[in-house]
Amino acid sequence: MASSIYETEQAAKFLYRATFGPKLGDVESFLNMGQEAWLNDQFTRNWRLHRPLTEQYAKASNDNINENARLSAWWNRSLTAGDQLRQRVAYALSQIFVVSRSGGPNSEAMAEYYDVLIKHAFGNFRDLLEAVTLSPAMGKFLTLEGSRKADAEKNTFPDENYAREVMQLFSLGLWQLQNNGMPKLDSQGNKEPTYTQQDVEELARVLTGWRRDTYFKPMYADHRRHDFGEKRVLGQTFPEGQSPEQDLSQALDLLFNHRNTPMFISVLLIKRLTISNPRRSYVQRVADVFKNNGKGVRGDMAAVIRAILLDQDILDGKAMADHQNHGSNGRNFGKVKEPVIAMANLCRAFNVKSNDPNRWWDFPGTQSNFGQAPLRAPSVFNFYEPDYAPKGEITDKQLSAPEFAILSMDSMRRISNRMWTLILSHDSTKQKHWSWNRSQFENRVNKPDEYIALLNERLFAGLMSAELAGFVRQMLDEMSAANRSEDRKINDTLFAVQCSPEFRCQE
Repeated sequence: MASSIYETEQAAKFLYRATFGPKLGDVESFLNMGQEAWLNDQFTRNWRLHRPLTEQYAKASNDNINENARLSAWWNRSLTAGDQLRQRVAYALSQIFVVSRSGGPNSEAMAEYYDVLIKHAFGNFRDLLEAVTLSPAMGKFLTLEGSRKADAEKNTFPDENYAREVMQLFSLGLWQLQNNGMPKLDSQGNKEPTYTQQDVEELARVLTGWRRDTYFKPMYADHRRHDFGEKRVLGQTFPEGQSPEQDLSQALDLLFNHRNTPMFISVLLIKRLTISNPRRSYVQRVADVFKNNGKGVRGDMAAVIRAILLDQDILDGKAMADHQNHGSNGRNFGKVKEPVIAMANLCRAFNVKSNDPNRWWDFPGTQSNFGQAPLRAPSVFNFYEPDYAPKGEITDKQLSAPEFAILSMDSMRRISNRMWTLILSHDSTKQKHWSWNRSQFENRVNKPDEYIALLNERLFAGLMSAELAGFVRQMLDEMSAANRSEDRKINDTLFAVQCSPEFRCQE
């Protein structure tokens, strides 16, 4: 039985949220499988790791592992790996559990850290939190590695960096939350802090005594550096005499089971995968799944991801109302695509290939041109904060649009230039790194109806609006009247549609 237009559109939208963009035939394949079968297949696929490929690319260049090799591996996996959902979720996690090459570990360590996120993307949040905490890359970046008990004679104290950020950014958040993710308010209408400076100092004592051997296995406990005294964190006592392992286990259990964690993490994942302004009820439903996957298990990441992608608000196009009011507003639905997501969408639409049989390359110059690159955030606060809103209408309506934080006039120029370069990369004999086959476009460019249908199918998975289609038709008519070449028609129309809000935003 043929799928309805509604089902086809929902499938396309789903794939933009759950992957790095649908390729030709992906929507039809998804509809044939059904969403449950597709999700089950993705949850059980073998993961495609990044460090082995990074090493392979460095070796092919007779070079040490560097950022070009690491980012080349990232593009390969993001554009070609079959475990698309895992790769997409790992990228989202990399912007929550931030480790950065900027001021942090080396490229080899970064590739290994990304694989930690790959491996734990569909596991349990408690295991993910432990793996992140003991990652030597994280230990280096947030200076937990080597933190030792206080020494009164030397006037030294345990490092508080990771203790603070694991609460503020990786589990609890700054403010106590209601079950729907909204901040709790005291009797004076003020937000209530989740933890105190005393909690930070005590947790720092709890986390003393961890050191790195190599970047490729978890940090190990050094009992000589650990504070064995009694501590008290978030109202819970850590008994005197506990080992580093025991203190760590109790601390992670405390953070994992804290009432804030389900809501805080659910909001962050929703904003990275689906929409920027989720309704309270959407957040609460996802957080409830975090608390209990239906089988009595807390922190089941696969169940949480499923809940985020299949929530009724997402299917119905409902988002937070203006000014944080109850109800919903469809105009606030969706999100701005991050630059690397938009580029990945375009590459997968074109089915881009590498011109080098031995490796891929960081063809876009990701960090310098897009204002972001995987594991290259300027600080632990990511490329943007989740509640960022540009001045103007979005701020005035108390909404958020985090990705706008890195979209300046200059970055938009750079992004568009790289998109243009990709569009011109159809001839593999003239391009050094990537290319794509545009013969379908050449065969249809002088048949406007067929050409616009092709644009719709390849670049929008069927979601192009009638308004944009009309704009393209007008472009084609004007260029035909001016006797523009077929090459010019293809280049200009492709550039125009990738610049459109429809392509640069996610429904």
